[in-house]
Amino acid sequence: MNSSLQDKKFSFIIEAYRKSLVRRYSEENISRFPELSKFDRKIVDKLIVYFLELLYPPYETRKELDNAFHSLGSFVNSSAKFFGIMGNLGYAVIKFGKLLLQGIQAGIAALKSYLAANKFESELYKNALPYLEKGIDISQEEIFNSLIGKIPEKEATAFRHQVIKLFEILANKKLLEKIQEIMLHVIEKMEQRPDIYSTSEIRGIQMGFNIIERGKVLFDELTQEQIQIVLKGIDVIEKDFYERAAGIQ
Repeated sequence: MNSSLQDKKFSFIIEAYRKSLVRRYSEENISRFPELSKFDRKIVDKLIVYFLELLYPPYETRKELDNAFHSLGSFVNSSAKFFGIMGNLGYAVIKFGKLLLQGIQAGIAALKSYLAANKFESELYKNALPYLEKGIDISQEEIFNSLIGKIPEKEATAFRHQVIKLFEILANKKLLEKIQEIMLHVIEKMEQRPDIYSTSEIRGIQMGFNIIERGKVLFDELTQEQIQIVLKGIDVIEKDFYERAAGIQ
């Protein structure tokens, strides 16, 4: 769990990041990249809403999401709990087909994305604390960018790669349908055993399902060409944002 998140001052980090996200996906900023000339504005606007509502929600919702993912991480790391749900692995393979392993790997990738974000945010929080203690508004573009620039390049790169990995999963429609089928099976089995599975563990799966469902709706509307433009756009914009903040370019 992100211990920094328990401090109410962390709400300023979230708010500053949300404002920064809107700035860097603005029409003005995107126009700086000729290779993103086909980055449709309507798609970008939906992408921003997805980021803000589900991946970077306001503080109270984010705390709930953090707790849910923490419980989910504990569940994934407990082989007894995991196989208690999936039952006989041979049966699971028959029920869910050859995409079972891919589905599990996708879930692990989503968890890695969450953990990479935690490390990134912890660094950001540490850098911002002196400003927050003085009551300085860290959402100001110049101040926030300077805080981002202090994050080690290795962690910023890992965070960017994991975000893109998550969106690659969301863009795989066939795999998503299988993941959702598995998750619904898991939720049903967990609800049948309240003596083993906590409410927060079930909530973790349900919130993960919701993130995938909303992502599926977003990518269902796009062609394969548009999906590739979105993935490239996220990579280009996020890399440029960090490198400018860090004075690398």
